[in-house]
Amino acid sequence: MRLVQATALPLVVILTACGSGNDVTTALSCSDLTDWSSPGIAFASVEEAFPEEGPAHCKVAGTIDGTIRFELLLPMADDWNERFVMGGGGGFVGSVENSALAPMSGGNALERGFATVGTDTGHTGTAIDASWALDNEEAEVNFGHRAIHRTTEVAKEIIVDYYAHPIEYSYFIGCSRGGGQAMIEAQRYPDDYDGIVAMAPAYSWPRLGTGFLQIEQRVYPNPADLSEPVITDENRALLEREILSRCDASDGVEDGLLTDPRTCDFDPADLACSGAADFSCLTANQLEAVRAIYSGPEIDGQQVFAGFPFGGENDPGGWDTWITGGGDRFGPGIPNLHWAFGTEMFKYLIFDDPDFDYSRYDFANWESDIAAADRLLSAVETDLSGLRDSGGKLLFWHGWSDPALTALGTIDYYEAVEARDPQVRDYSRLFLAPGVLHCGGGPGPDRVDYLSAIGGWVEDGQAPDRLLAQKIDEEGQVTVSRPLCSFPQIAVYNGSGDTSSAASFDCEVPE
Repeated sequence: MRLVQATALPLVVILTACGSGNDVTTALSCSDLTDWSSPGIAFASVEEAFPEEGPAHCKVAGTIDGTIRFELLLPMADDWNERFVMGGGGGFVGSVENSALAPMSGGNALERGFATVGTDTGHTGTAIDASWALDNEEAEVNFGHRAIHRTTEVAKEIIVDYYAHPIEYSYFIGCSRGGGQAMIEAQRYPDDYDGIVAMAPAYSWPRLGTGFLQIEQRVYPNPADLSEPVITDENRALLEREILSRCDASDGVEDGLLTDPRTCDFDPADLACSGAADFSCLTANQLEAVRAIYSGPEIDGQQVFAGFPFGGENDPGGWDTWITGGGDRFGPGIPNLHWAFGTEMFKYLIFDDPDFDYSRYDFANWESDIAAADRLLSAVETDLSGLRDSGGKLLFWHGWSDPALTALGTIDYYEAVEARDPQVRDYSRLFLAPGVLHCGGGPGPDRVDYLSAIGGWVEDGQAPDRLLAQKIDEEGQVTVSRPLCSFPQIAVYNGSGDTSSAASFDCEVPE
């Protein structure tokens, strides 16, 4: 337990108990915070919020060090659970985001009584815009790691003053860029949080961007024509159909989900056209593009990051959104999200060159090109002794069918930590979700109570061996549930019972 002590309480009211001579601190009201001050912090607004859905709270919006915007939500004193959670952002962020407020089993952070904060990481823009980074080292440092840490410090200071009470436990939860932020906290600032949840983490930015560029060079070889991808809708449907027909039943149930795509014995070359091209085969160009997706980025014959596992090829929100979608789907000249993130990353965070042309980059000097951005943006350190020695806990989660950030990369990182410290499971565990896309979606159960899982581990010593994942329909009803097993275990049907119920599956280490 990491207590944040109230060492400096600028506006806490000190009351003297009648006749006792003892000082007693009392909590502030929301209106009291309008006069609160601390160096480097400026409030833009302080107001009581009474939403139609969710609890009443005090909402504090402001800036840190002139550029980092934040929004802190403080439950009423009687509703506060004496805990704090920060939620991460997505993409290049650019607006105040807080993933702890996203729907999850058991309710979001505010609904449970957490004080919670989010930030824009120090710049304004859309999630797929990195132009703010052009020749702006301060903004890059804030985005890279500083803004999350400073927002954590400031939120804790305000919380302790507001409630006149120490924070009992602090947590961080994030997905995508937020998952990378979670890893940055675990590696750079291990004393900030007692428990961290890193979901589908974007933790190795330049290497991910390199993969995006190599894929898009094959999917859209002509930058002047982004209307039609080399990989067609029919190709995606063909790939998914063939993969499921061969591998769906490996866990004992044919349900459209690959429990562990690594065990699937499929080679895209099996679909190569032997004659005229039609919907039942892949042309040479199509096969080259598909191989780039599954194989991962290669430079001089060496793989520099993991490729994508089988799965999600034809799911709405899968390849069509992230890898192959054409036209102006995400704005003028932006056909898909790999294209957007890859080109923006290299234009503004690697080369500071708005005219960078993805189609002409040959990767010859790749390592030196990305070195500075890699040091600033990535969270690849495998020594987690700081987190371990402070008593912190770290949960990883990734959807197997994630088309944005490969689950194989998260596995590679976790196994590298384990190679360095065979006792990693004492403080960190990884869970993989079959059939789930990026941060959710897809046919697989994607709703999990992460806050209870990390809280039970931190506060009660209950290390999770399995998490309950649920699929929720539009009416809020559970349609399917599955156990997510602590890696390297997978869920296997036990041979009896409802195949849509988690109770019918056991966790086993695959052969």
